[in-house]
Amino acid sequence: MTVASPLTIVAFALPAGMAADHPDQAHWQQALDKASAQTRQDLWRQAQRMKTITLPDSAMSACHEMAWAQALGWDIKDGQVPLAAFVAQAQGLHCPAEHGWAFIDAVHWHISQGQVNLSVPTPITAYESEALGEAMQPFLTQDGIHLHPYSPGRWLAHASVFKHLSSVSLDRVNGQRIDHWLQPSSIAAQTEAERLLRRLQNEMQMLFYTHAVNDHRAVALNSIWFSGTGELPTVNPHTVKRDIVMHQGLREAWLSQNPEVFVPAFTTVWQDTLAPALARYEQVLLCDPTRSVLLENAPQGLRGKLLQWLRPPKLSDLLQ
Repeated sequence: MTVASPLTIVAFALPAGMAADHPDQAHWQQALDKASAQTRQDLWRQAQRMKTITLPDSAMSACHEMAWAQALGWDIKDGQVPLAAFVAQAQGLHCPAEHGWAFIDAVHWHISQGQVNLSVPTPITAYESEALGEAMQPFLTQDGIHLHPYSPGRWLAHASVFKHLSSVSLDRVNGQRIDHWLQPSSIAAQTEAERLLRRLQNEMQMLFYTHAVNDHRAVALNSIWFSGTGELPTVNPHTVKRDIVMHQGLREAWLSQNPEVFVPAFTTVWQDTLAPALARYEQVLLCDPTRSVLLENAPQGLRGKLLQWLRPPKLSDLLQ
């Protein structure tokens, strides 16, 4: 088995505010470059963008999830990164061979003028999660879905309907409009699995609407989302072995869409995780839900050093 160099994947590390067409890009650049003065400038100045990947709008899996699967050597289809099956295996859970695993998450749908936005309103307490799980269980059991608590607001579930099912990652849609993911509206155009899961979504919306859990919540939990489906692939003994670090601590800061929140959080991750990895000449992959930038601390020739002297790079350059 060949051993490859370690890879650090950082989810939610590319803020939307750094997009070329973002109206507040200058503010984001200024905040990042001001904060970078307090970091190890030698490392981010030497870091080179080796590759940038942008997923199509139709991509169902988040960029960091696909990158994780590919780094493991898995040949995975979009929408079938087996996150739920991976977690179930790690927890020693089993299901019948004809079943597949999925995550079920309690979420908030904000509907206004025909637009539907999805968010995960944190925090969700253990009590709230247990109460909603108990309320959902009879409905899910009728359709052959078996529920296992995982974390507050998230459950592992297995059923035949999840076998070979493609699903849209929660990280792909959290904080965004989901109108087009709810299509097609025609029942005839939906698969049997899609009709079943859509019906369950509707039933859970009605169940949650009057549930006591929401009586004292600032933002109601009023729907559910299915994700994480896919089968764990058979491990090839000749697959390249690679140590992978997956960092997902920037999720809430990224969702805030506020440079005053994101930049300090990113700076901490840079100092604690990214800079040490680059200092060891390991690869670093920065992601948002649909884009990734691969960084390396590659040796520079005379021309590169001259260009760096003529135009000192900025930290914001790496995140565009």
